[in-house]
Amino acid sequence: MSEIFNFLKNETAHKKRSSAYPMSGADTAAFVSPLVSTAISSSSSGRGISETSSAPVVSLTRDIDIAEEEIIPAEEFNLSRATIQLQRAMDPGTILGEQFRMLRTRLSLMQKQKGIRSILITSTVPQEGKSFTSYVLAGIIAQEHDKRVVMIDADLRKLGSGREYGLNLNDEILGTTQVLQGTCEFRKSLLKANNPEFWFLPSGALPPNPSELLGSSEMEKMIHFASRKFDWVIVDAPPALALSDPTLIAPLCDVVVFVIRANSTPAKLAQEAINKIGRERICGIVLNRKKQMHSSRHYYQYYYQKQK
Repeated sequence: MSEIFNFLKNETAHKKRSSAYPMSGADTAAFVSPLVSTAISSSSSGRGISETSSAPVVSLTRDIDIAEEEIIPAEEFNLSRATIQLQRAMDPGTILGEQFRMLRTRLSLMQKQKGIRSILITSTVPQEGKSFTSYVLAGIIAQEHDKRVVMIDADLRKLGSGREYGLNLNDEILGTTQVLQGTCEFRKSLLKANNPEFWFLPSGALPPNPSELLGSSEMEKMIHFASRKFDWVIVDAPPALALSDPTLIAPLCDVVVFVIRANSTPAKLAQEAINKIGRERICGIVLNRKKQMHSSRHYYQYYYQKQK
């Protein structure tokens, strides 16, 4: 994790290197799901994003007329059909699951300290694991007692919304697109997951004008409403480098979590994407598919064997 932060802090290093990490055969093993080896950086480490920029807490106190009405699930589902990768990530008995719980712990601490509720999750380019991170994080946070969580799929440019949860949704399902178009209400379009209990708004049908929808006042109203109704709002946004979508949504959310795929994403591109979003908005980085340290694995196995 320290390596990627060094790259982000050192402009000269970016110009001299073509990627954040040298490619390694061990790191590119056939592993379908992302392995989050390090999550939000700790300010005490001296290397976190929080050291180089302060994470803003955006106060959405605009005069928006949103009725305080009950959330009514459009449909309910459970995670019995979720992908194996997602089930592993939500399992507290796995290293992967523990890494996501560390991410949850650090975000919870930020919530206590700064009152954050809404988190935008994005990446530099596609296939870095930002959607997987969003899906898992919503479920992991929901496992905490009395935590109301909603995950909003705001990636309006791709199909397959909800696939990680085992949902086979079609274009007729209500989602973010229809809410922003004003053809349905946010509170009546959410799908409700059971065990753990959280809420999910799929992306819906692919619109012809995603940027215009995401930059509309309806998007602001939706996030404002969700932030008042839920303890946590997780927004999955498209990659930041080639699209304007994340820069439109970021000011509406309290903080941004950036997902970077180790051994793959060039540091120069990551730097460019982060600058596009705004360093001051980013609270931390999830370094994805990083090779697991052997010492961590051995300690984890030893600890749980002792508990048994």
